[in-house]
Amino acid sequence: METFLTDALKEKYKQLADRCRAVLFSAPCGFGKSCAARALAGLGRTVTLSAREPGFSLPSLKEKWNTLILDDLEELEDEGAQQALCGLLRSCRSHRVLLLSRGPLPGWLLPFQTTGVLGVLTAQDLLLDRGAADKLLQAHGVYLSASELAAIHKETNGYPLALELLAQHLERGEAFAAATSDAVRQEIFYYYEEAVFRRMEKATRRLLMELSLFETVTPELARIVTGDPHANERLVGLLRQTSMMHLEKLGNYTFWPIFRRFLQWELDQKYTSDQRCTLCDRGALYYELNEDYGSALKFYTQSGNKAKVADLLVKNAGLHPGMGHYLEMEPYYRALPEAEVRENPVLMQAMSMLCALEMDYAGSERWYAALKEYRARAAGADAREARSRLAWLDIGLPQREVEGLTELFPRLFTLLKNREISLPAFSVTSTLPSLMNGGKDFSPWSKRDTLLYKTIRLPVEAALGKDGVGLADCALTESLFEKGEDVRNQAMKLLAMLEHIRREGTPDMEFAVVGLLARVQIDAGRAQDARESLLDLRERFIRQEQTRFLPNLDAFVCRIDMMQGNDAAVALWYRDKAPRNPQYLQTLKRYQYFTQAMAQLALGDPQGAQVTLAPLEPYCQLCRRHIDGISLNLLRAVAEYRQNSPDWKPRLAAALDAAREFGFVRTVSQYGGAVLPLLEHTTWDADPHFLAQVVRKVRRQGAYYPQFLSPAQQMEAPLSETERQVLQLLCAGKSNAEIGQALHIKLPTVKTHVSHVLKKLKISRRTQVRDAAQRLHFIDL
Repeated sequence: METFLTDALKEKYKQLADRCRAVLFSAPCGFGKSCAARALAGLGRTVTLSAREPGFSLPSLKEKWNTLILDDLEELEDEGAQQALCGLLRSCRSHRVLLLSRGPLPGWLLPFQTTGVLGVLTAQDLLLDRGAADKLLQAHGVYLSASELAAIHKETNGYPLALELLAQHLERGEAFAAATSDAVRQEIFYYYEEAVFRRMEKATRRLLMELSLFETVTPELARIVTGDPHANERLVGLLRQTSMMHLEKLGNYTFWPIFRRFLQWELDQKYTSDQRCTLCDRGALYYELNEDYGSALKFYTQSGNKAKVADLLVKNAGLHPGMGHYLEMEPYYRALPEAEVRENPVLMQAMSMLCALEMDYAGSERWYAALKEYRARAAGADAREARSRLAWLDIGLPQREVEGLTELFPRLFTLLKNREISLPAFSVTSTLPSLMNGGKDFSPWSKRDTLLYKTIRLPVEAALGKDGVGLADCALTESLFEKGEDVRNQAMKLLAMLEHIRREGTPDMEFAVVGLLARVQIDAGRAQDARESLLDLRERFIRQEQTRFLPNLDAFVCRIDMMQGNDAAVALWYRDKAPRNPQYLQTLKRYQYFTQAMAQLALGDPQGAQVTLAPLEPYCQLCRRHIDGISLNLLRAVAEYRQNSPDWKPRLAAALDAAREFGFVRTVSQYGGAVLPLLEHTTWDADPHFLAQVVRKVRRQGAYYPQFLSPAQQMEAPLSETERQVLQLLCAGKSNAEIGQALHIKLPTVKTHVSHVLKKLKISRRTQVRDAAQRLHFIDL
């Protein structure tokens, strides 16, 4: 039967063949390596061998052959045979060698790749695109509409074996439905069982089945789950022999998705439910030991271990929401019987905070009241525990006003000193790069920041322990910075304290300090220095496995990319990392929501920015988030202004009123040129001196970063309907001939349309089309 290859594969093979003597086809079974190799080998005498065959030997160069296809390379373990193949590759200047392997490039062939003698084609190269899939189906007499073809391609991911088996079913008159897909999947599993699984050692088969329950596998997880002391050696061996398992990063293995489903199918047939529960229990223990409580809860739940579920929820409740996993554990907390929660002060604290994070403030106060009732009837250690949890909530609940904290902290200091309470772990930043606008909004404190620094610094730092190291100095510096003052001396002091904070304090405070120092650098026009500081911190957090900071840190870097006019990096963050779900607001992600709205403005989507910001407005009002409220009103004002709506005026006025109340200049000026036209046309006159100060700072930031939040490039002229269709096909990687065939127009007409599209998008090359189309929202990011 005819072999169907993508144009991209043919082109890549041609490029490799032009410069390499040998090409390795590296892919799991079912990718059509043999068929593709034979089709690409072309004319001439071809010798096909398998390294698995008894008595296997390579042909001599003196024999008459043009191309050697050597299959099952992963089976070539004899050192003499390996050396013979290496010798052939060194000598065969006028011959072509095609190597086929289910495993990756073996180490003994790596020198040939690095010197350009050997090229590699991967599984990704062998996947069929829609065009090749359509040809395969038509060869079976199956003709489909564009939508049907798209659905099939999405279902199969272009996997050649799946497409071939599905085509056979459709050829017999079966409909493309769930039952047909299930039948194809079952046939693939039977094929894997015969072609791959049964050829493995029994211990390896057992290892794979038991580990298939887990998305990512580490050597430690493998040893704990399987009890096999040689688990790591087996994993390393598998990595050499098959592409169905990948090394995601050093020490982290993942399965190819359909192979994992096959292994789970095997597990279901061979293991009892009790045996599966044992495996889940062991996996949960591994995650618990590594403090990954979300994964531990998942597997303890699957194993039916209710006692451990409750125990872990209590452990997690002892962490601040910036450190714990409240939202991802919500279903487990909600599943607990209310009577059980009411008998545990730690769980009542957790439920109060969980409700607050979901903006259910009535529910939060209900659980707070239940905890107070518990404290009233408790005695001894139980009463002390309840008092400690109430104190924690008084500080941490987002709906609590910060004004009362000036009196609360000295009282807590006395209670801690007398050992009447002990505060659980805390985070004053909630993993945000700010203290003034972190876990709480401390804007009211800025009105008397210097006085508070002198009077309550010691009790605050003592009450918070490690979480208070460096807190007062960072808070004072940030308050002065927001008010537009020169903080260079304070910044130098913080920089000198940074190592002490790292050693004696917490990563939360380190992020707050580095974040503030980065903002100071940005304000001085040194955005690239700030970016490098943040990326250095990112590497440090990764080494320390402090990954909870990465989402907000990446959002901060994205903001700098906007300042530097790096649209490609902004679009990439927006596509891969933005929350993108305005219907389910997670207040702990608000820094990312604001960054998302800024990205939408930068990418020319002001309406999208409005949709992102709207759900945050009630939160900012109810929890008195003054700084976030200023940013929200400013960004919405910019969006309204760009949509030619007069509503920008009250939005800007509200932002200026709030900023003036606290004397915050940089809270406004950070948006630079994006807000300058609004300030130039505003009628706000509550404080001309303050407005002049803001405008002066705004102009300076606008001069430093003229592209910050600037509208996306405008088109030279609108696209016609046909040009829009041509653009969509160009983005799909179609050639001019394929576009003509799809739209039933002649090739010269296609070329004319393509030329018009490039001109209107203000680009010169086809390779730039997709990026330009994304920026202008013709296609999704």
